[in-house]
Amino acid sequence: MLAEDALVPSWRSFVVAGAVLAVIQIGFYLTAAALPLYLRDHGAPEARIGFDVGLGSLSGVALVLLAGPAINRYGPVLFLRLAAAVYLIASLGMLLVPQEVSITAFRALQGSGMAVAIPSTYTLGAQLLPRRPATALGMLGALNSLALAAGPPIGLQLYVGRSAVWLFLPAAATAALGLGATVILPRHEPSPEPASGLGFDLSWLPSILGNMLFAANFGGILAYLPLYLRQLHGPNAGIFFTADALGVLLLRVPTGMLADRYGSFLPKLIGLVVTLPGLAALFLRPSVATLVVAGAGTGVGAGLFITGVLGDLSRRSTEANRGTAMSLGSGSFSGAIFAGGIVSGLLIGPYGWNAIVWLGVMTCLASLPFVVWGQRSAPTPPS
Repeated sequence: MLAEDALVPSWRSFVVAGAVLAVIQIGFYLTAAALPLYLRDHGAPEARIGFDVGLGSLSGVALVLLAGPAINRYGPVLFLRLAAAVYLIASLGMLLVPQEVSITAFRALQGSGMAVAIPSTYTLGAQLLPRRPATALGMLGALNSLALAAGPPIGLQLYVGRSAVWLFLPAAATAALGLGATVILPRHEPSPEPASGLGFDLSWLPSILGNMLFAANFGGILAYLPLYLRQLHGPNAGIFFTADALGVLLLRVPTGMLADRYGSFLPKLIGLVVTLPGLAALFLRPSVATLVVAGAGTGVGAGLFITGVLGDLSRRSTEANRGTAMSLGSGSFSGAIFAGGIVSGLLIGPYGWNAIVWLGVMTCLASLPFVVWGQRSAPTPPS
């Protein structure tokens, strides 16, 4: 058991790490919901926007296999600083070179920052609170969700009500602030014996595959809900994204505590069940009420499911390969966003918005066998 004098500095360092994550991520999320409109206003065809937006997720997936072992070897703080610098460059680039190809390229650069920002912070958090890894990850996830709750509606309002300058300069400023704040992060040494090779463990497979299928619905929603609502002259899409993020925020910490004590099977199963009616609300004609119900359902479901997945990955990894586990957890989400956006781009033209919602329903249901598979090989939670 950790001594009291060792526990307090760990909690303080944990709070600092979480604050840095929240600051840099709000800059990332400011551009997320407004980016489809920005691309469309600069000539991008509707069917290609899912690819353009999703490319940021694909670039993150491409770096997963490199980021995890690098975090294992060099420690997480270096890569958290790198992520903040990348966000700063990408925000300024999208503002200064407003063409589809360049916007998409800088979005891909943002994705490379995402590939290291979240796993670096999660790795550091699990190191600082080793007896309660799922609780630590739930708290950090809640801070990330707080940034997600604030970012999209503010970004949409800044872009629609003001201009691109008002969108991208604040995004760049928050990245710069986060980069400066990394100097007060504790120096946390990497594992003295990092895992050889990639450090991959086959026991992670059901969690990773289940996470990809569960999260795929968000790729289509992120890419096409803002466009769909603008075509209908409907409510601001930020209402959905805020409700979703607040739902995630509400459940991340209690789910982490629950998973630490009893395991993750029940949270993941309930999360899946709650997500389905949230998606079903998107079939209805958009209104403030339906967007709130839909966002709350998908957000609460994600808060339960994803925290359970990250708790599994943390519990099944060690100091030697936890960076790889956290990178794959984050990368599986990014890969799902990219795949969901690409497939949705193929569906939106011939079949319309409802086809995107049906895609999300089917991928969520397809994650259930992997939840069951993961339960059959689950480690026993500590008492």
